[in-house]
Amino acid sequence: MISDPQSFFRFVARFYPLLSDLYYRAEGLSDGDLLDIIRRHLAADDPSCEHIMERLVKLCIIETVPGEASRWEITHPVRSLLRFLLREQRLTSVEVIQGYLDALGSSRSELEKSLGSVDRSGALHAIGDISETIERLRQDACDNHSAILNTSMEIKSNREHLPAADRFETINRLWVKYMDPMRDLIDVDKSMEALLDSLDRLLYSGTLQFGRHAELVREFNGCRARLLRMRRNVAADFHESLREIEPLYETLRVESELARGASVALRRIDREGVKSLDLDSMMALPSWRTEGLLSDVFLSGCLHELSGYEPGSAPVVTGLEVESVRGYSDPEEVLSSLSLALPIDDLLVWLDSNCPGASLEDLLRLYGIVYCSPPGRVEFGSACREYMIRSVSVSSYPMTVLSEGE
Repeated sequence: MISDPQSFFRFVARFYPLLSDLYYRAEGLSDGDLLDIIRRHLAADDPSCEHIMERLVKLCIIETVPGEASRWEITHPVRSLLRFLLREQRLTSVEVIQGYLDALGSSRSELEKSLGSVDRSGALHAIGDISETIERLRQDACDNHSAILNTSMEIKSNREHLPAADRFETINRLWVKYMDPMRDLIDVDKSMEALLDSLDRLLYSGTLQFGRHAELVREFNGCRARLLRMRRNVAADFHESLREIEPLYETLRVESELARGASVALRRIDREGVKSLDLDSMMALPSWRTEGLLSDVFLSGCLHELSGYEPGSAPVVTGLEVESVRGYSDPEEVLSSLSLALPIDDLLVWLDSNCPGASLEDLLRLYGIVYCSPPGRVEFGSACREYMIRSVSVSSYPMTVLSEGE
């Protein structure tokens, strides 16, 4: 234990570079290694290395590694202090957070018992324990938030050029060990909220019960304020961490699965060949064979033979001239003739008779025009009829076109 805190902080201020160097040495240091590090940080007017090493031990800055008397490491309290100052917080597991909540539940029961028996001294002790646990929970949750953000930035920057699978393992550990259980604790079963709500109600009832004791009321109100700040900070830190980690988790999960699948496929190709993947059936890849390609030599010979070719006169094609019969293919003329010929018992028969030069497509087009813009009243027969038009069999209900007065 440090007997003189002032001497401790003077020494830390004077030899902070030395402490920072020791902090980043994760493994234990032998006597020789420790003295070499001290020597690198000493100025000309500083005490000897052995004296500095003795001061490090006396101020509880370093201690021997358990089981190894000749190896040294920074003590846990000093490491925690430097970690806080350097903003290199370590993650606190959900089990530790749950331990804080269990401690709050136990202190709540103690406070409730003190309020029941009107024990002011017991209530003060219980409030002190509750306030201490609340601050530790808040600080650990804040450390988790900082550690998660630092890890996220390191993975995004990827200065060490780690593969996607390794980065995903780091994020997956954060997700499985910290984020997912914490979400269950805060958002899903609400067990944390239920405990803190009941604690807040109990603290409020304490202010009412001991309303005449100003000191107790101040302690109760201060504890409630700490509780409110802790709840607000824990929820905000968790949801901000979730917004930072969740998209990164999904992105790296997909990249990791693709990389893992590609690695498995490449190993299989190396052992069994490409055909072992059966890509044609799995991915419906098109396959073809090239046939009938002519070589360049063959094409050169053909072009050489054609180079001296001189075409003669084009042959004259003679044949019988077929007189074209126009018929009623113009819709205006057809409608005009149809209006004069009303009534028409069967429009399709009439068109076939009066438009001999029209094709079947032309007849059907004229039939549709008359149906959409009839020159009179249109009726359809009740029985379907078969027509043979231009050597094509057509089925239709006879369409009768009558004048408006009929």
